[in-house]
Amino acid sequence: MPDIEDCLRQAMAIRGALGASLIDYPSGLTVGAAGSGPSGRDEVTAASTATLVRATVDAAAMATVGRPGHLEDIVVTAGNGYHLVHFPDDGRDRRLVLYMWLDRDTGNLAMTQRSLRAIGAQLSVG
Repeated sequence: MPDIEDCLRQAMAIRGALGASLIDYPSGLTVGAAGSGPSGRDEVTAASTATLVRATVDAAAMATVGRPGHLEDIVVTAGNGYHLVHFPDDGRDRRLVLYMWLDRDTGNLAMTQRSLRAIGAQLSVG
């Protein structure tokens, strides 16, 4: 299994990547980070991402038939770029999310989502 730093390096190699973080969303703590976040501070990015994730996970509309509470990605389109949150599906502990800040002009949203899924699968092995 690749280590966290290797996964973050892979995320930062994605075209248009501005920043990537692995976040423990229940606590709002950064497990690892590379690049920069929109606020310039990892702890602020982690706390904001954790708030977004908790609000989404707790929303009744996000519960799906057969797999309640199962989410793959959250995508926020903002003036300062795309904000992607990927849930690595390891079938065990769903505490960690992979966050990516992507430049709107140089990044490709669909390709970034595919890349984050592959990176998330690497995090899930082990």
